Amino acid sequence: MIDDITLIDVSDQYEVMNVFTRVFDIYVDTLEKVVGRCEYRFEEGIDLEYYGNVGYVVYMPYRGHGYAQKACIELLRIIKRDYPEIDDVYITCNPDNEASRKTILHLGAKYLYTVDVNSNHELYAFGEKQKEIYRITI
Repeated sequence: MIDDITLIDVSDQYEVMNVFTRVFDIYVDTLEKVVGRCEYRFEEGIDLEYYGNVGYVVYMPYRGHGYAQKACIELLRIIKRDYPEIDDVYITCNPDNEASRKTILHLGAKYLYTVDVNSNHELYAFGEKQKEIYRITI
């Protein structure tokens, strides 16, 4: 647990496209509420580049309180504890997502490059044309 954040493992409730994924609800103890979700995906290949290993969402009413950053810090601690062989973690965001970029940079991530999403990839169909790629050493 970090500050007032507890990650509740709900991985057994999800099957994510044949990619082993650890999924956690972000629970804020002081609010006694789940405020979002974060996950670690064991991605490979082009999906690693587009999705990264780490994903998160904070639900609208709870944004702007640093919950994503706190949850990611705790998530990375759990991943390092459970998978000590993992040293580098990749995290991505859309170029126009300033809030996500800010969270990623506050995690100490290093910007690597921006990639164009291939037009035949599922993300392209959702309007995602580029991804910024970052690496965090844990």
